Amino acid sequence: MTAVGELVYQRQILDFKAMNRISKRDFVLEENLLDVKKLLKTSNFVDKTQQSADPEKKQLLRINLEPFYIPSGPDDTTLIFESRFESGNLAAAVKVREDDYHLLLQNDVNTGGHTQWFFFRVSNTKVGDVRFNMLNLCKPDSLYNEGMKILVYSERIAALKDIGWHRGGTKISYY
Repeated sequence: MTAVGELVYQRQILDFKAMNRISKRDFVLEENLLDVKKLLKTSNFVDKTQQSADPEKKQLLRINLEPFYIPSGPDDTTLIFESRFESGNLAAAVKVREDDYHLLLQNDVNTGGHTQWFFFRVSNTKVGDVRFNMLNLCKPDSLYNEGMKILVYSERIAALKDIGWHRGGTKISYY
């Protein structure tokens, strides 16, 4: 619990200055390779009948990350956030109130601390409105002020209506 609310997600912040024997490039490469292995495990494209008997390849498919927040029971409606995958950039999420979250994004790579985009996954969802306050997504102006909506992918909508990535969201404000 923080002074603002309950911390429900925190991605490990990388401190490259503290790493003395591994380069930043090698560390990022290793992290991204592991992310691809994790994606392979959950991918629908992996044909289970063609899996190799090679134990090393089977071990790669077993990689699974425990969520930062685990619901306390079936009535716990707290959202579960994840961004430990390639291009994911959510650093932390704090539940302020029911259906209201403060999000902190990682800075874009090779910038002086700027953040212009976001990419993360949310599960344990229900029908209804949720408010995401992205605290460090700021520029002088944004296309969101002109009516642009965020890109959304819902596994439920994809299965029921055969709709993939689409523009969605309501009451989008940028200030």
